[in-house]
Formats: sequence, structure tokens, C-alpha cells
Amino acid sequence: MNNNTFNIGTFNTDNSAINLGGTVEGGQNVTQNNYNFPEPKQAEATQTVSDLLQDIRRRYPQATDAEILEIVDRGLADMQQNNPEKWRKWVDILSVVFAGGVEAIKIIAPALGIPIEIGKRLYEIYDRNRQQLPKGK
Repeated sequence: MNNNTFNIGTFNTDNSAINLGGTVEGGQNVTQNNYNFPEPKQAEATQTVSDLLQDIRRRYPQATDAEILEIVDRGLADMQQNNPEKWRKWVDILSVVFAGGVEAIKIIAPALGIPIEIGKRLYEIYDRNRQQLPKGK
């Protein structure tokens, strides 16, 4: 007997995830897709930082990543002295971005998404098989 009814799971804005599920019987193939969406504050904060970095890159097209980091660092130090209210807002924005960890990095720098996922998979393989690896002396 085939059961082709599907129940839509929950959409909870607190964890920002959508899950779809159903009952599978017999020789049916199953694919599970989980869709995780960044929380609005996370996405907004990440976009703000991304916009800032793009603006700095436009102003200083020859700057290296280290130089851009220096520019941001100097700007935050000056802001803390001269405009503490604005500095506090940036501290809050950066706190939200860093709370997002890897997902925030993938939003700010989409090109890093694939290498990050490859690294995660390699670690999972290593972790699963580490008992089979030769022991160090």
C-alpha cells in the first residue's frame, strides 16, 4: 500500500528551519532536504559588514586583506574614541555576525562555501575513521 500523504513540518522563526516529511513504503526512493535560513538579524548584520568591506575595497582597490583589516581596525579604534554610540552599534553588528560562525562566513564570502563544506566532510571522514589511522609516536 502506498501512502502518498505528506505532512508539512513546522516553520519556526526562532530556529529558522523548514522540514518536509512523509511516510515511505515499498521500493520508493527518499530524499531529505533541510532548508535553513539565517535569522533576519544575522542576515542583516552580515549584509552590513559585507557592504562595509565592499566599500573599503572600492576605495582602496590595491589593498591586501591584511591592509583592509588594518583599515577596519583603525576605523573602529577612532570610532570608539570619537563616536562611542556608533562604535557600540558596530560592536553589536559584529557580535551578531560572529555568532553566526561558518554560516556567516559563507554569506559574506560565498566563494568559501564549497571549500568550507569540503573541509567539514573531510573532518567527518577523518573523525569516523581515526581509529583506523596509524598512531603517532
